[in-house]
Amino acid sequence: DTGMVLERLSAVLQGKRTNFDTDLFMPIIKTVEGISGKKYGIANETDVSMRVIADHIRTAAFVLSEGLFPSNEGRGYVLRRIIRRAARHGCMLGIKDPFLYNALDTVYKIMSEPYPELLENTDRSKNVLKLEEERFAHTLTSGMEILNRLMDELRSSGSDTIPGPELFKL
Repeated sequence: DTGMVLERLSAVLQGKRTNFDTDLFMPIIKTVEGISGKKYGIANETDVSMRVIADHIRTAAFVLSEGLFPSNEGRGYVLRRIIRRAARHGCMLGIKDPFLYNALDTVYKIMSEPYPELLENTDRSKNVLKLEEERFAHTLTSGMEILNRLMDELRSSGSDTIPGPELFKL
């Protein structure tokens, strides 16, 4: 086994420097550019976020097509973490609303010919992804409210250290 998976082989055959410059990822990155209003190839931080999103949305598309749901246990937890990491990188690009579920169409366009099973439950996958993004946005909002309240309380008491149990809760 050479470890030369589809993405690496594509990069070599297409004469690209990285996997993300291939036709397997660039359409997704272009979609993220359109949603975020940012350009790929200008700033390293932006490029990293777009690559994370492109990679994670592809992964989520395949896992969701297998019928998995985000959860707090096992494989579902891994899916939740993948979705939330991609959503967080979207926030870092200035994207305020759920967007990953819209990027699924680009993944389907790229990958559905070799993997037609991706198209079997597209509506369910989009709904699950959108709901998880909305839940994550709510978690972030409520977490920031708790953090801001806690910081105000700490400042008024003269402390500048957040207690461990409070950090764990956050």
